[in-house]
Amino acid sequence: MDELFKHETNAKGRIDELIRLIKTYDDAYYNKAESLISDFEYDKLLEELATLEKNYPKLKRSDSPLLRVGGDVQKDFKQIAHRYPMLSLANTYSTEEIEDFFRRVSTGLGGEVFAVSTELKYDGVALSLSYRDGILAEAVTRGDGVRGDDITANVRTIKSVPLQVNDVDFGGVKVKNFEVRGEIFLRIPDFLEINIRQDENGLQQYANPRNLAAGTVKKLDPKQVAQRPLQIVCYHFFSDEIELHSQQENYELMQKLGIPTSPFAKLTNSIDDVENFIDKWRQKRHELDFQIDGIVLKVDSIRQQKILGTIARSPRWAIAFKYTAETAKTKLNKITLQVGRTGAVTPVAELEPVNLAGSTISRATLHNFDFITEKDIRPGDTVFIEKGGEVIPKVV
Repeated sequence: MDELFKHETNAKGRIDELIRLIKTYDDAYYNKAESLISDFEYDKLLEELATLEKNYPKLKRSDSPLLRVGGDVQKDFKQIAHRYPMLSLANTYSTEEIEDFFRRVSTGLGGEVFAVSTELKYDGVALSLSYRDGILAEAVTRGDGVRGDDITANVRTIKSVPLQVNDVDFGGVKVKNFEVRGEIFLRIPDFLEINIRQDENGLQQYANPRNLAAGTVKKLDPKQVAQRPLQIVCYHFFSDEIELHSQQENYELMQKLGIPTSPFAKLTNSIDDVENFIDKWRQKRHELDFQIDGIVLKVDSIRQQKILGTIARSPRWAIAFKYTAETAKTKLNKITLQVGRTGAVTPVAELEPVNLAGSTISRATLHNFDFITEKDIRPGDTVFIEKGGEVIPKVV
């Protein structure tokens, strides 16, 4: 019995050490773009951990990195009530409405001075992550804002999601029990690579990264989810144990905990600052390797957020400025047919090259033959092409 206890004690120590090492390497690779060890060395650590967990199943931890490869197929998704309602943001498309937002906030605060946290609006799938005793306990979709689907098994496979957060002290309190809100998304290069494989296998290509991310997280087989390079970015923090004072402090705490956040958030103090930020990213968004569909504005002070409150299902202290879809006009030289391995035929527009959304476009999808007939599209016509939420441009 003493010998067995000795072996288990040694195994537990090694499991703890392996998880600590793998967590460090994952954080460096997925959140800091740094490779601290070779793929071979990393795989050997995973193999050793798998062997120890197999030999000592009672020692398997709930934050084991091996959960990232996916577990058993789920029969369905159970519904979980959100502890804090997942509100939707009001949208605006004009600077005049941004000015209205500033006026409403100023009136609601009785003329108090306020700052605004200005953030990129990632085009992804909203979800909440709940941590208990520092371990990921639940991942839930937005759903109707009150209840959402439990996708915890799938989210555990996303390597940028920490299964256990860093040990952080805030005002004398260990940050262990909390909830964060974020977006699941796919990087554009990963999306294009997936579509190349779809095309090579004669399968239909996916329309855009957001739809693919949304479909992926709702798969019933976590092993399939693990094969997709999903990412996460988080932007809000809730806890009954500590009291934060600002959105910027919110970001700083999540970063200390090891939770991925956007590096592009900026604190602004005037309408001019906000409009400059919006204009800057209207141009620079095409340089990003992920899609955004706008800019989110949030009153930075949490005390002021509470004063402003909510209306219906939207906060009065936040608003989303949405970029409109970009279009260009060009000549349609000819219509070609693209045939997949399964025999599916897709009409493609061969275009006079034109600049759109930061790149030169010479081909665009024509959707299907019914669309061509309905619009009476013929070679030699002048056509409008659009690149909104789609990576692949389309004739509209």
